Amino acid sequence: MKRLFITGMVVCLHLVSSAQQFKFSHRGGRGLMPENTVIAMENALDFDTALEMDLYLSRDNQVFVYHDGVISPVYATNPDGSYVTKEQANKKRIIEYTYPELRSFDIGTRPNPEFPRKKNVKAYIPLFAELVDSVERYAQKGGLEKPSYSVEIKVPSGKLPELYKQHLVDAAMKIIAEKNITDRVIIQSFDVEALEYLHKKYPGTKTAYLVFIGRDDFKANLQKLSFKPTGYSPYYKQVTREMIDYCHKNNIQVITWTVDDKSEIERLRQMGVDVVISDYPDYF
Repeated sequence: MKRLFITGMVVCLHLVSSAQQFKFSHRGGRGLMPENTVIAMENALDFDTALEMDLYLSRDNQVFVYHDGVISPVYATNPDGSYVTKEQANKKRIIEYTYPELRSFDIGTRPNPEFPRKKNVKAYIPLFAELVDSVERYAQKGGLEKPSYSVEIKVPSGKLPELYKQHLVDAAMKIIAEKNITDRVIIQSFDVEALEYLHKKYPGTKTAYLVFIGRDDFKANLQKLSFKPTGYSPYYKQVTREMIDYCHKNNIQVITWTVDDKSEIERLRQMGVDVVISDYPDYF
């Protein structure tokens, strides 16, 4: 199985560095640090993992790093120190804020009951460009491997601004090119339209097709794309031997999410899965 895994990495154009192969920290490792923040990504680098994150476009057209479709009523704190409530969160989608408004929230201090080991430290929603600059400096200063990035293009529910998906892809790719990290980035999305646009306008960019829980027919899922992605990314409980063999035969990596159990991580490693995404970088 180890030989098959290495072969897949070569065919897929070295998705991540040798030290970071197989290991992706979900949202920077939200089990240990505030998710999708600079401090989380820096912490993940200390464990020699690649960095997984999510991108949106703000109302003032800034690319920022965040996951949820609304400001979180679970872990976000208002500028006045009060906790964000569900009622408050549901009044406004995350893309309807300007970036200065988003940055005013503290997304690190508030305890998250789902992740009791998380450090409760003050943190803010970062710009994508700012985050890249920070982790690149951190890696260089610490003598670490250059960071590898798995970047999800997030498409919120509801009516979108005109050409939202295209504008987000273009803005993200502009930053990636300016930061000279193209060869260390894979772009992932659940959204077929966003991936198709990316592939057509930026040929050669590494891509991964994320699939929702319950969509088990991997061959039918892959046929939704007009091109062959670098990676196929299912929920880890959907992974089968047949899926792995089919993907590897077609030079497609299997990138599975989100695995927060050490024994499951090892089981998937032995099966020949190429990448595991986990909330806990210390589990690898």
